Amino acid sequence: MSVGNAPSKTEVDTRSGDISRAFQRAFNDVLTLKGYLDSTADADLIALGYTQDEVTSLKTAWNDLFQLSTIWTGQANLAAAKDFRTFVRRIWGVGAF
Repeated sequence: MSVGNAPSKTEVDTRSGDISRAFQRAFNDVLTLKGYLDSTADADLIALGYTQDEVTSLKTAWNDLFQLSTIWTGQANLAAAKDFRTFVRRIWGVGAF
Protein backbone atom coordinates (compact mmCIF):
# COMPACT_ATOMS: atom_id res chain seq x y z
CA MET A 1 0.00 0.00 0.00
CA SER A 2 1.41 3.40 -0.96
CA VAL A 3 1.17 6.53 1.10
CA GLY A 4 -0.16 9.66 -0.58
CA ASN A 5 -1.10 9.83 -4.23
CA ALA A 6 -0.18 6.79 -6.25
CA PRO A 7 1.36 7.78 -9.59
CA SER A 8 -0.69 7.05 -12.66
CA LYS A 9 -0.07 7.26 -16.40
CA THR A 10 -2.44 10.21 -16.57
CA GLU A 11 -0.53 12.07 -13.87
CA VAL A 12 2.84 11.40 -15.52
CA ASP A 13 1.48 12.42 -18.95
CA THR A 14 -0.11 15.57 -17.56
CA ARG A 15 2.97 16.66 -15.58
CA SER A 16 5.38 15.94 -18.43
CA GLY A 17 3.17 17.81 -20.89
CA ASP A 18 2.73 20.78 -18.55
CA ILE A 19 6.46 21.02 -17.82
CA SER A 20 7.49 20.73 -21.47
CA ARG A 21 4.99 23.45 -22.46
CA ALA A 22 6.29 25.64 -19.62
CA PHE A 23 9.82 25.25 -21.00
CA GLN A 24 8.62 26.31 -24.45
CA ARG A 25 6.82 29.37 -23.01
CA ALA A 26 9.83 30.28 -20.89
CA PHE A 27 12.22 30.19 -23.84
CA ASN A 28 9.81 32.29 -25.91
CA ASP A 29 9.65 34.76 -23.02
CA VAL A 30 13.48 34.86 -22.90
CA LEU A 31 13.55 35.89 -26.57
CA THR A 32 10.93 38.58 -25.99
CA LEU A 33 12.66 40.18 -23.00
CA LYS A 34 16.13 39.84 -24.53
CA GLY A 35 14.89 41.66 -27.62
CA TYR A 36 13.60 44.45 -25.41
CA LEU A 37 16.82 44.67 -23.39
CA ASP A 38 18.99 44.59 -26.53
CA SER A 39 17.06 47.46 -28.08
CA THR A 40 16.96 49.55 -24.90
CA ALA A 41 19.89 51.80 -24.08
CA ASP A 42 21.40 51.45 -20.62
CA ALA A 43 20.54 55.10 -19.98
CA ASP A 44 16.85 54.38 -20.61
CA LEU A 45 16.89 51.54 -18.07
CA ILE A 46 18.74 53.74 -15.60
CA ALA A 47 16.00 56.34 -16.12
CA LEU A 48 13.52 53.66 -14.97
CA GLY A 49 15.37 53.45 -11.65
CA TYR A 50 18.07 50.83 -12.24
CA THR A 51 21.71 51.45 -11.38
CA GLN A 52 24.36 50.73 -13.99
CA ASP A 53 25.37 47.62 -12.03
CA GLU A 54 21.76 46.40 -12.04
CA VAL A 55 21.47 47.00 -15.79
CA THR A 56 24.68 45.06 -16.35
CA SER A 57 23.44 42.17 -14.18
CA LEU A 58 20.06 42.13 -15.90
CA LYS A 59 21.52 42.14 -19.41
CA THR A 60 24.17 39.54 -18.50
CA ALA A 61 21.54 37.24 -17.02
CA TRP A 62 19.42 37.52 -20.14
CA ASN A 63 22.43 36.91 -22.38
CA ASP A 64 23.03 33.68 -20.44
CA LEU A 65 19.39 32.66 -20.77
CA PHE A 66 19.50 33.47 -24.48
CA GLN A 67 22.58 31.27 -24.86
CA LEU A 68 20.73 28.48 -23.07
CA SER A 69 17.78 28.93 -25.43
CA THR A 70 20.06 28.58 -28.48
CA ILE A 71 21.39 25.33 -27.03
CA TRP A 72 17.80 24.20 -26.32
CA THR A 73 16.80 24.83 -29.96
CA GLY A 74 19.93 23.24 -31.43
CA GLN A 75 21.28 26.51 -32.83
CA ALA A 76 24.45 26.32 -30.73
CA ASN A 77 26.55 23.90 -28.75
CA LEU A 78 28.16 24.45 -25.39
CA ALA A 79 31.91 23.92 -25.57
CA ALA A 80 32.42 23.66 -21.80
CA ALA A 81 30.25 23.13 -18.75
CA LYS A 82 28.53 26.31 -17.54
CA ASP A 83 26.26 27.11 -14.63
CA PHE A 84 23.58 29.26 -16.27
CA ARG A 85 22.27 30.23 -12.84
CA THR A 86 25.28 32.43 -11.98
CA PHE A 87 23.76 35.75 -13.07
CA VAL A 88 20.13 34.68 -13.21
CA ARG A 89 20.09 33.90 -9.47
CA ARG A 90 20.73 37.61 -8.88
CA ILE A 91 17.32 38.42 -10.31
CA TRP A 92 15.10 35.45 -9.47
CA GLY A 93 14.23 36.57 -5.96
CA VAL A 94 13.24 34.94 -2.72
CA GLY A 95 12.50 31.24 -2.54
CA ALA A 96 14.73 30.20 -5.40
CA PHE A 97 17.76 28.05 -4.85
